[in-house]
Amino acid sequence: MVTKDLFYLLPALSVVVFSLIERLIFDRASLSNKTKPILLMVVLNLVVSIGFAAIILIPFVMLVAPLQLFSIAQLDISGFAKVVLSILILDFIMYVTHRLHHSIPMLWRLHRLHHSDTEINAQTTLLHHPLEVVSNTLLLILGAVILDIPAICIFYYSIILGLHSAFTHIHVRIPAQAEKIIRWFFVTPNYHRRHHAKELAISNTNFGMVFVYWDWLFKTNLFHDDKELMDYGISSKEAPKEINIWHFLLNPFR
Repeated sequence: MVTKDLFYLLPALSVVVFSLIERLIFDRASLSNKTKPILLMVVLNLVVSIGFAAIILIPFVMLVAPLQLFSIAQLDISGFAKVVLSILILDFIMYVTHRLHHSIPMLWRLHRLHHSDTEINAQTTLLHHPLEVVSNTLLLILGAVILDIPAICIFYYSIILGLHSAFTHIHVRIPAQAEKIIRWFFVTPNYHRRHHAKELAISNTNFGMVFVYWDWLFKTNLFHDDKELMDYGISSKEAPKEINIWHFLLNPFR
């Protein structure tokens, strides 16, 4: 499925752009010892994504099709309204999926690699385990099938999410006035950075992917305007022993 391929290609391209912004405009180090293994993970995740689309997607959709409860595609509303509604619903599905990956131990094992990064920047966007790629895809497709969301809307949402993800991880501070305006609608770097805090009371908040509304609705939002004073990452027991592709891949099984 082209949509899921774009889900990984677009972050990779946007990460390049935001890494250049970090380096050239804000003088932040954009290359480090994590760059090479993360790039290898990008290639591997793209292969997994294409493999999922070619082998698993159609049988999975057929399997869960009887679970359809509602049809967004059949709503008697304008095409534009249908796209907007679908994007909001897909973002809610991703919010739920994200929370599940924090609350269910097995899913957390797949997701925790993303949280193991102790230096949050644009490259962190791409640090995901291949098995997390599969679990995220299955849950997203399940939600889309249950609500019969048009495939073109999944395509549009993948583009939005792919471009926005690198922005939320960029290692710069948005000017305070702009931050206050943007965060009424979208997840910002300062907002999302707190989700990567080592302290669980902070990291178990701000689950939103693109829009902040779901955090507001379910009271999982945490706003702070103070300077960056927190540690990032996860416990040494859960983190990869070394920063390389093999320890990244073995991390869920530790």
